[in-house]
Amino acid sequence: MKRQNKITKNDYSDEWFTDQSTVDLVVSLLNPSGLICCPFDSSKSLFVKKANLIGKAIYGMTDWLEVEYNYDYLMTNPPFSIKDLVIKKVVRIGKPSALVLPLDSVGGVRRHQIYAEGQYPAVYIPTRRINYYDADGVERKGANFHSVILLFNTNWEGIIWESRN
Repeated sequence: MKRQNKITKNDYSDEWFTDQSTVDLVVSLLNPSGLICCPFDSSKSLFVKKANLIGKAIYGMTDWLEVEYNYDYLMTNPPFSIKDLVIKKVVRIGKPSALVLPLDSVGGVRRHQIYAEGQYPAVYIPTRRINYYDADGVERKGANFHSVILLFNTNWEGIIWESRN
């Protein structure tokens, strides 16, 4: 029997976990402190572990899309199937936020309408594809998509090209 994601009710193929180097990159771009929200993450998440080293993490909110939580920063790799809802809320709440998402999250009529309601994000484009892991910590080989980091309500602007080879 497949396990279900508590937030989306989709099976866990909807949820890919982020590697340590990407978490470290997100932290270096966002520079968070204080109370850091990782709404879709568990205590095992590398985002949560890193957030607790530099501030205090709040995480595991199955109702984050509906409830207003108090925090200073948000960083997460949200479930892909609800990315538009997550982007919409991040734009609306106006807190410094970093989202690890597929490259196609930058474009699209619906997303451009969402961005126009608040602000267009800064887009960090890694040179290589990001490594992801399944719920058991096994690396998912050969992600068939390129990911970006969308930065909202930060000092970053425009497109940020990764400079490594």
